[in-house]
Amino acid sequence: MFDNSSQMVGVVQERRGPMLILIRPSGLRWQTRAISVRPVNDRERIQLAALARHHQQARTLAKLRRAHP
Repeated sequence: MFDNSSQMVGVVQERRGPMLILIRPSGLRWQTRAISVRPVNDRERIQLAALARHHQQARTLAKLRRAHP
């Protein structure tokens, strides 16, 4: 979903009445009003997928560095 109030793309993690909890691949979570979000467009969907890949690669690299100091 695209949150108009924060101008960020995120995945809905939870709904609490009129409020939504959104999360990004980085782990950043925020709360926004349900009326402030809209479905993502193709560009935003690609952006979110790229961000998810980036953070997965960063986590993998960090694990490798810890395993081989």
